[in-house]
Order: sequence, then C-alpha cells, then structure tokens
Amino acid sequence: MMNTSRPLVVIGGGPAGMGAAIEAARAGLSSTVIDEAPALGGQIYRQPPKDFRVKDTAALGKDFADGERLRAEFNSVSDQVEYLPATSVLGVWPNKHVLWASDTTSGIIEADQIVVATGAYERAVPFPGWTLPGVMTAGGVQTLIKTLRVSPGRRALVAGAGPLTLSVARRLREIGVEVVAVLDASEPWLETLCRESGDSGLHRSILENHEYLRHCGIRVFHNHTIFSAIGKNEVEKASFGPVDPADWRPQWAQEQTTAVDLVCLGFGFIPNSELTQLARCDHRYVHELGGWVPVRAATMRTSVPGVFAVGDGAGITGALASLEEGRIAGITAAESAGFISRAEADLRRAGPFARLASIKAAFSTLGKLTRIRPGVLELMRPETLVCRCEEVSLAEVTAALDEGAGDLQALKLRTRLGMGACQGRNCAPSMGMKMCQVTGRKPEQIGRINPRPPIKPVTFGTLAQMKGIDEVPANDSLDAINTGGSP
Repeated sequence: MMNTSRPLVVIGGGPAGMGAAIEAARAGLSSTVIDEAPALGGQIYRQPPKDFRVKDTAALGKDFADGERLRAEFNSVSDQVEYLPATSVLGVWPNKHVLWASDTTSGIIEADQIVVATGAYERAVPFPGWTLPGVMTAGGVQTLIKTLRVSPGRRALVAGAGPLTLSVARRLREIGVEVVAVLDASEPWLETLCRESGDSGLHRSILENHEYLRHCGIRVFHNHTIFSAIGKNEVEKASFGPVDPADWRPQWAQEQTTAVDLVCLGFGFIPNSELTQLARCDHRYVHELGGWVPVRAATMRTSVPGVFAVGDGAGITGALASLEEGRIAGITAAESAGFISRAEADLRRAGPFARLASIKAAFSTLGKLTRIRPGVLELMRPETLVCRCEEVSLAEVTAALDEGAGDLQALKLRTRLGMGACQGRNCAPSMGMKMCQVTGRKPEQIGRINPRPPIKPVTFGTLAQMKGIDEVPANDSLDAINTGGSP
C-alpha cells in the first residue's frame, strides 16, 4: 500500500477542482488533484481521446473552447500540482484520509486539507421502456458527441427540463441527427432567466441554443414530457404528451406517438455528495439544489475542519459557479495553511465572490422554474423497473411501503433497491420522492441510502497490489471499509 501525506488533496478534475488547484498554487500551496477521468475538464469540458487530432476546434463548440482556456490556466501552475488521472477515490474519512485506486495500484493519502469537487450525476426518471437500448441521458449523448464525434441515433426525441435539453438538441442537430422535438416539462422560463441573469453571462449560451433550434425549425414544447419508449429490442417509437403545469402529472388523454430510434433525457442533476457524507460533514436537503448537499460557509468550508465542498457536488449551480467556488476554496485553503494573510485572502476572494453572487441569483431563479415535480413519477407502471442494478419493480416498492417501510434504508433492506453497483445513485432520488408522495413525509424523514466504501467498483487485483499491507496498524483507515465509519 502506498501511504503518503499531502498538504492539499483536490478530488475532481472539473471546473471546481481545477479552480481550487489554480488558486492554491498561485498563493504558494501545492496540491494533488485526483481525477477519475483520463484528462482534465470534467463532464462539461470533456476532451476527445489523446489519440484524436482536432482539425476544427470550432466544430467542438463553446464548451471545448472554454475548457481549453481553463486547462491553459491550470497548466501555467502545473509545477505546483500533482495530477493523478484515471484514479478513483473510494473513500474519505473525517481524519482526512483519502483511499484511492487506479487500474494497477491503490493507497491512502493523509491530507492536511481536502477540497471535494466530485460534480453531479444525472437524475433518472423511470417510465415504461426507459431501460431499452436507445434511451440515453443527455450526458451520455454529449459524451459520444464531444469525445468521439459519434452520432448516437438518426431520429431523436429530447425530453427533460431546463437549459440542458436545448444544449443537447443543438449538439444532436449539428452532428446530423434529426431532432423531432424538445419536450420541456417546465413552464416557459427563458424570458425570466434573461431578465434576471444580469451580468452573469448565464443566459447568453442558452439564448444562442434556443435561437439555433428556432432557426432549424425544431420546436420546444413546454409542459410536455416523454410518456413511454416503445420497441422490442430497441427504441422504435416514443409516446409523449402534456403535463399539468403545477405538478407535471401526465395528461394521458392527449398522448401521441412518433417514430424515433433515440430518446434523450435531461431531467437535471443530483449532487454527488457521497464523499462528504463519508467524511461526516453535515448535510441538508435543498430541492432547488438537487437534493442532499453539505452545509457550507461562504468560504466553502464544511462542518468538518479542513474539508471543503465545491461545485455541483455541493449543490447544482452549473460550471460557471463551480469554477468560482473552486477558486474561493483554493484561496481559503492557502490562507488556512499560512501561505497568505487574511487580508490578502479577502482581496483574492473578492472577484470570485462577486461573480458567484451574480451567477447564483440567476441559477436560483432557474432552479425554481425547472425543478422536478412529483407528478412525473406517475409515468411509472407497476411492472416498471425502478432499480436497474437489482431489477426491482415499482410493484415491489409499493408492496414494501404497504408493509411499513418508512425510509429509504428500510426500503433497501426489504427490496435490495440501491444494493447494486451504483449504490442507489440511479434509483434513490426517484424512490425517495415516491416515498414522500405516498407517505406524506418530508425528505429529511425519508433519509438517504448511506454510502459505503468503496464507493466505486474496484477489482480485487487492484486491492491486492496494496504493498506493505502487513504494516498497517489495527484500526487504520482500511478497517473502516467494512463499516463506513471513521478509523
């Protein structure tokens, strides 16, 4: 086992993680960035594989250009940053021990400070046929387009809520896919966003995407959503229709069907807060921010000393806000380590604070307009799978609720929901909302499915490469893997 110490560990190589490492380095604090991806950028600034040669960067869009600028900024301080790509963090503990693994080895880093910048994952909304080949999330579609320039289908229906639906519809059209329509379950929000965005710049790219679709004749239907995906071995058709504006309850009487081979879904994101949960940080439920988020100070400090949480993993606010939060955390970490004074830190934080306030004000408005509503869960039928890993159906969940399951942990024990490889990332948010709908309880009463290390799949072969395992004393961090507790 490789056991080392580092002054600052940044978990995540997206905008938030890069911002933290950049500002820490500028203040003189070196860091180690652990990135699950093979290259910097996160989901939004994802790069093509290194063996690909980019001849026309303009064809890759604004996100690629923004990512290149941020990577150049990162590279300017790379002499003070240790970068570990293709490396997963399997667990974090309150004593700031970080358990990591790559393809060939693993180890523990004892960090003086940690910035958790793990981003978010896409919200799954179960409906009949959602497990068919040809039903993809917006993130999966954009990954194929951004990294491989691969068309995921020929004729697509895009459904969800908010700006992501516009962005992915544009990317599909640009690569040659016929986009039948964009279905946005929320009420029209663009005009309100433009009016309240101010100088944040948040609305500019969204407005460009909207105008692009209008120019191409691609209609956006608000208060509409997907009802079902239909096909024997893959998607052949999709049904859709209007929803109630208040709660997104499907209006079945107006259902219609169209032939497609791709259904692209973008119902928003869930903060990836597993590591801050394992670190024993305090959390609270904020629906507009995507769900459970760590409690933070303005300087991005959590309730655990020396642990910061930034970016979409601490609340869904988008890439622009994530970058500014990362910058604030990096500056504050350098201040805590004694590299800069409080006065100097305040001066350096002033710019990111101002930009962040403008962005968050606009994003708060957007979140209120496009947040998911419980009526969309009525798309499910008793036979609909709600947990793909363990193949748990809605009927099984309903039976468990009838038997008295009162929270997500009890539902997990009765049905195995959330016991698969994803540890409930796909099923827990929708089933937590379903439990609130059925029982009348609040999310705080329904609770969460507790994460357990290792939070990402890891082979026995990789764990077997832990050199020096006999030298690990009793009650070391590795012992906590079995319980999820602190050593």
